[in-house]
Amino acid sequence: MLSLLFCLFVACIPPKTQVDSAVVIDTAPVESPIHWDECSYRIGEHICNIELVDSNGNQFKLYEHYGRPIVIDLATVWCGICRATAHEGENFMANYAEEDLLWVTILVENREGESPNAVDMAEWLALTNTHNSVLLYGSRDLIDPAAENGFPISGWPTYVIIDQDLQIYHGFAGWSKEYLENKLDEMFLIQQ
Repeated sequence: MLSLLFCLFVACIPPKTQVDSAVVIDTAPVESPIHWDECSYRIGEHICNIELVDSNGNQFKLYEHYGRPIVIDLATVWCGICRATAHEGENFMANYAEEDLLWVTILVENREGESPNAVDMAEWLALTNTHNSVLLYGSRDLIDPAAENGFPISGWPTYVIIDQDLQIYHGFAGWSKEYLENKLDEMFLIQQ
């Protein structure tokens, strides 16, 4: 009886886990999978962490999606082809669900050439019927022809394909569903 009381009050405290309703939660520190010191926006290199506000007002951090393939769609509100193909993100996520593809659209400019505002975002969401993909507030600060501090955009829309290790696999300007599918399929085949 004395040993049972001793166990209850002193010795039966788990050192590194918490048990709550039969769920064990490990509280040991987790090592980050992000291990590189340098980043850029060039093909073959690790992309820099993009931290922008999404259409719901939440902070989006690209590095939190390590382990998922990602397509970044850089678009403007005034771009006709951007608007006409805006719904494709949802289709690609459904078609590549097994690979856990994440589609991220960054609106860079509104109709006046300025950074998008809440009205622009709401109109874009209504146009695209977006439910699963991510829509982010962007600006021209994301553009850099040298690809050091931003995307080397040469036309709208621009697509950037990022692998699970957050390395830029490919990028291109203009819309081609078949080309994008081919590049994604190629990336997934290489990674097998």
